[in-house]
Amino acid sequence: KAVYAPILSTVGTFGTILERAEAFIIANEMDDRLLFTLSAAALSSLTIDASTVVRADTGSLASIVQVSALNLCAAMCTRYPRHRSILVEDLFPLMLKLPSKKMLRNYLIKRNADASVDMKPPPGSQGMAGDHAYIQPITALTLLLIQSCVVMPQSEEEQGEKMDVDGEGDEASKKGKMDSEDDNDDEIEETEEEKRLEARQKANTMAGLDGCVLICNQFTSQMLQRCARKGEEGGASEFRPILSNLIDDLLLVRYLVDFPAAEMLLMTLSHRLGADLLRASSAPKNTVEATYLATAMDAFGKITSAVASTLLEQRENPFELPNQMSLTETPEPKEEVNRCFCGRDLDTFMLDCDRCHSWFHGSCVGITKDAVPETWVCDDCTLQGSMLDQAKAFTQGKDSLILTKYDHNNVLRQFLLSYLSRNALTSPSPQADRAREFFIATWVKDINLEQNEGKDTGAFDLNLIRAHAIAQWQPPTVQQQYNLNAQLTEHGNKRTLASLVASSELSTSFPRLLGVLLRLMGDSSTTSLRKLSLKSFLRVVNNDPSLMTHSSVKKEVARCFHDDAISVREAAVGLVGDYVLHSPNLAKVFHAPLLERMKDKGISVRKRAVKIFRDMLLSNPSYSGRAQACHVMLLRAADRKEDDGVRDLVHETFHTLWFSGKAFEVGSSNGAADKTTKAQLYAREVATQMTEVVKVSGSPEVLTSLVTGLLFGFSEGDKDKKVAERKKRQVDSKNQCHNLVLALVELLLSFEESRQHKEDDGKELVALLSTLSVFAEAYPELLVGHVDTLIPYLKGDNGGGKKYEASIVSTCSAIITLAVPHFSAVELHRLSNGGLPADLVNIAYKFPPTAVSSAVETLATLANHPGSKEGNVPEKKLITMARQFYSYLLKQMDSTCDFSGSKKSIRDNVKRALSALGSICRFYECDSAIDAHNHDPNGFQIVAEPKSLKFEGNMLSDASFALFRSYLAKKDESSKVLALRAMNGVFISRPRVVLAAEQLGIISSVISDDAPPSVQIESLKCWRDILLAEEKRIESGAARAKMMAEKKVALSKRISGDQDGDACISGSVLTKHARRLYEMKESKDDKVRLMVIDLIGHLLRQGLINPMETVPHLLAVQGDVKSPQTRALALKLLINEGEKRPEMLRQRVCAGIVQAYHFQNSVYNASGRGATALLTRDEAGRCVTETIFDAVIKESGMKNKRAQRQGLLKGILSLFEKDPGEQFDHSKLPLLSFAAEILAHLPYTTLNDPLFCVYNASCISTLDGQTVVKALAEVVGGDVCDPNSGEDEIEQAVKKGNFDAKKFGLKGKEKEFGQLCVDASRIIPLLLLKNFLRKAYNLSEARIVEYLPSEKERINEKGVSILPDMQFSCKPLPLFIAGKLNWSIAAKVYTNLRQLMRDSETALVADEVKKSPKRSRGGRKRARSSSGDDADYTPAAPGKNTSSPKVSPPS
Repeated sequence: KAVYAPILSTVGTFGTILERAEAFIIANEMDDRLLFTLSAAALSSLTIDASTVVRADTGSLASIVQVSALNLCAAMCTRYPRHRSILVEDLFPLMLKLPSKKMLRNYLIKRNADASVDMKPPPGSQGMAGDHAYIQPITALTLLLIQSCVVMPQSEEEQGEKMDVDGEGDEASKKGKMDSEDDNDDEIEETEEEKRLEARQKANTMAGLDGCVLICNQFTSQMLQRCARKGEEGGASEFRPILSNLIDDLLLVRYLVDFPAAEMLLMTLSHRLGADLLRASSAPKNTVEATYLATAMDAFGKITSAVASTLLEQRENPFELPNQMSLTETPEPKEEVNRCFCGRDLDTFMLDCDRCHSWFHGSCVGITKDAVPETWVCDDCTLQGSMLDQAKAFTQGKDSLILTKYDHNNVLRQFLLSYLSRNALTSPSPQADRAREFFIATWVKDINLEQNEGKDTGAFDLNLIRAHAIAQWQPPTVQQQYNLNAQLTEHGNKRTLASLVASSELSTSFPRLLGVLLRLMGDSSTTSLRKLSLKSFLRVVNNDPSLMTHSSVKKEVARCFHDDAISVREAAVGLVGDYVLHSPNLAKVFHAPLLERMKDKGISVRKRAVKIFRDMLLSNPSYSGRAQACHVMLLRAADRKEDDGVRDLVHETFHTLWFSGKAFEVGSSNGAADKTTKAQLYAREVATQMTEVVKVSGSPEVLTSLVTGLLFGFSEGDKDKKVAERKKRQVDSKNQCHNLVLALVELLLSFEESRQHKEDDGKELVALLSTLSVFAEAYPELLVGHVDTLIPYLKGDNGGGKKYEASIVSTCSAIITLAVPHFSAVELHRLSNGGLPADLVNIAYKFPPTAVSSAVETLATLANHPGSKEGNVPEKKLITMARQFYSYLLKQMDSTCDFSGSKKSIRDNVKRALSALGSICRFYECDSAIDAHNHDPNGFQIVAEPKSLKFEGNMLSDASFALFRSYLAKKDESSKVLALRAMNGVFISRPRVVLAAEQLGIISSVISDDAPPSVQIESLKCWRDILLAEEKRIESGAARAKMMAEKKVALSKRISGDQDGDACISGSVLTKHARRLYEMKESKDDKVRLMVIDLIGHLLRQGLINPMETVPHLLAVQGDVKSPQTRALALKLLINEGEKRPEMLRQRVCAGIVQAYHFQNSVYNASGRGATALLTRDEAGRCVTETIFDAVIKESGMKNKRAQRQGLLKGILSLFEKDPGEQFDHSKLPLLSFAAEILAHLPYTTLNDPLFCVYNASCISTLDGQTVVKALAEVVGGDVCDPNSGEDEIEQAVKKGNFDAKKFGLKGKEKEFGQLCVDASRIIPLLLLKNFLRKAYNLSEARIVEYLPSEKERINEKGVSILPDMQFSCKPLPLFIAGKLNWSIAAKVYTNLRQLMRDSETALVADEVKKSPKRSRGGRKRARSSSGDDADYTPAAPGKNTSSPKVSPPS
């Protein structure tokens, strides 16, 4: 303490010295050395950790010292122009010595009510502390330096004279201006930009702002250069937070008249930042520091958003001045009203304006009751009076004037200048004068720019205005005082300053700033820039939401919805989501893009889109696009591949929208009756929404899945931590379902009462009934009481037109079928003995097969009800109908063997009879008839007397099956298909009949190549229906119930089993024909291929076929390029298997390639297309080539794992290998070309993959290629020691086109030479592949040589892509024609192999020569094998066997 006290006592003295040094500098000329000493001392004081709390301690004294130091530096800048650039450069080393970030802001700025608007600090800044505001001292110093460089503007007479403002710094000033031009945004064409810069430079010069512009440009350039340095170089990490704080400070003082230079510095920073960001978008990757881009974008976004906020505030609260005024007429007093700007009606002291006689609160205008002036005029009248005075002085004597915004701004500037002049009179600091002078210079500059633009600038004469402004340059103590008595209130000063800021050059450049952000949002090269620009744009739109309605903004945001980067798409969706809730028009514009984003590959994007639609539907239930949105969300929830988080979010959304019990309780205040009414209204609205969704979907399946899941729990996506929440949702859903069913019935009745019998009535009716069927599936008990409402629709006369009548009766029948098991005995008896059975029978005679099947199922369900008595009415109706249809089929059976030539009525009746009889056999359950385990296939006989048919003992079913067999034997395809469809009803109800059908050869015949395509398709559909029916029977518990009913089932089976013995019969029989199913995938009919893949999918899901055997066939179907639906279905199955068994999918790719090759040869060979693994498409005007397996690799996740990728590539390359002693079959050569095409165009995302291919291809081609070349030399009699040193005679003869095998002694060596050419043809694709990958991915020979498969992936080699318009071609040459060697082709193969091998060796040697001088400098060397240098490239020893050992490249 004894030491600190003397030291601290000198602080006040140091401050006094600085103040006196300032006065001395202004009055006297000093040498440079003393100036540098003083400036260093002054700047060093800024490193003191000054306190921001005003109290009498060392901290406050330090603040006083810093203020004195700033004034001293500003005085030096004014007095000595030649040292200005040095002062600016000295700021940056000082910044690195400043205190911590939290203590950076300790310079107190005035928050004088008369001087500023309400200042709001930027988010996260520390600029405010109670009633005080603080900025960085470095910010204050920078602004003071800029303002200190202003000089008096040139008058009109001095415009032609050159003015040397900076003395010796004139050349530097010119250079600074040139640098300024270089830093401007390049968004406008060069000629226009040059004109604009020239006009701006001329205006600055005439206004005396050249020195200010120079300092501003120098500071901005130096600051951003330091921030842009990479890593920690030059303290970049320290300068970036200072820049961020600087922007915050400038935005904070933007509304302070003490710092008018803030607008100029912000303008310069915004243009330089925008230019840097635009250059970064076109610069090569990784050349711009990523951290600087984030800092620059953040700063640019802050400036742009602040300008947007200023413009919005001005639009919403404009400072309205009269646009027209008379110079001769005096306005009459208006009615005395309260026009106080606070808007309050208080009983307090008020003042009356002596001009307009409006009343204002004394507290609001700053006048107390004891100090009322004799004359008082309000702000509006004061401004109008000033406008009148200036209009008289600055116009040409017109009696009436039309005033523009330019005239208004000139009036407001004069008021602000008067305020600054009053400040200068009372302030002892010279900085008040500098601020006033800078304001005058800026005013003059704006007048010059307005004149240069040549636009209509208003009624005032700008030359007179400019002369008037320059005349006020001298301090007010010397000159005649201009309008200093005309004062505004605090509120008037705020509005004046806000209006001028809104019309400043920075504010008027807002379209340019916004254009930079939009351009960066569309940048195609840098993902980070797009994401950062979106975040900055979000900040701008937060301040001015109306920007989202601009066409250019909507276009660019919509483009971001389709960006390649997930983060950018998510940011774009989030941006739109913040505004669509409050803007219905915006919601309509982005409705389709948001729907598409719910199908996005990015989970986060899908979640964000679902949340947006959830919030939209909750806030606006009548949203016009709700049906489509709900439909897409239901599809997401029903997708088995969907993420659990997204699925749970969808479930939660629909529970909240449709099934939440609290949704109708909110705001209820009139007791139970009011709550009931709200519940009914809510249910009716939900029912309407559900109907709309079903109408859009075209099917109630996805909605049924949702409702069933909400009621009874979902089978997927359940997590233990959400069990309680799901149980609560189930309770709410069950309680709400009753109300929803009532609401749907009410909608149905209302529809009938108000229908106008239009064409669309049928569609609306089907949608209502289909929505009811959803609850019939999920909660059938609720429909029991409403069956009577549905029965009239079974009459078939509903006014819906033929297009919808079948759907109406089918849906009603299905609903009644589901409700029948819940009928009471009384209800069952009433309906069974009423008109319901007759209506159902009429449907069977009048409607198409789908309606017939539904009606028969309803009749069978009524007949099989446990409460039904034997011989009930529905049963009698069924057997009567069965006998009639059976009789008709029996009658027509022998009439013809081909019904295609029969009358249409006969064909239609046969179709109806087969459909109805098959449905009866399927749906009626005969409890007394149980099939034997070994059913006699010859026991099915046609009953000649239809009247004797009955259900007992399966008599009807057996006879019908025999009858169906006879129709299956007809020649016409239609009869076969109908018979097979009817027979399927017997198979589903009696699985053991499938065994008999297998023994009779029925199954083999309908799926054989001899069967017509339509029959094959129907057979596959039948098998699918059988599998699904069995699956449903097991899951519903019917199979277990049947097992429990059998007396011979053991106790252990009863305990552990969930199905009877019949459940696995159909699957077992079909498994026997799995190989035939694989063959059917190569059918010429694309519909057959689609159906067989669909069936294979069900077999895979039920575990009835081996995935290892199936996956190659699914991969083969990826080559079905003319049937995208089949490809997509096979891809879906492959992805499912890949998720279950990733390694298996990778292991079977090689077999899949073989199958794909054979598939294309089989399916497309007749068209002359041949087998190709490549697909081409046009993308933005360029040809893009991809393989048929690209989607499999991308979607399966295989590309994300290096081990799996390398295993895949190694598996494909193994096709080119052969075992020792094996002779390669020439018929496999086209397959190798097929595989090479795949390797050339696989979707590689890192250079490691093509390098791995090149490495392994080199291993195979080097060993085997050298062996083949040497063996060929032995056969042709060449040099065995150096067999491929150069072009030989055979190659020369081939080039000349005069090759003769006899001349070269090759006659009689056809077998040996031909086999060697086959081996050469095996090597050539690998050599071509190496060359292609090297060019397509710009692989240098040095990188190829140094590559090792075991090395780590390099960061800079990730994210690669193939060069555009590159396509690999390698078509095998036909070596053998009719079993004989084609000598001409063989010679070409010989030539190609030798040339490619020489090229490969030449490139390797050339690269080794290039690398050898660098070895001594520590360059990376290629690893050597343990057996010696370059052992991998040593050819095998010559011998009788011309093949090499099988190569297994190291992994």
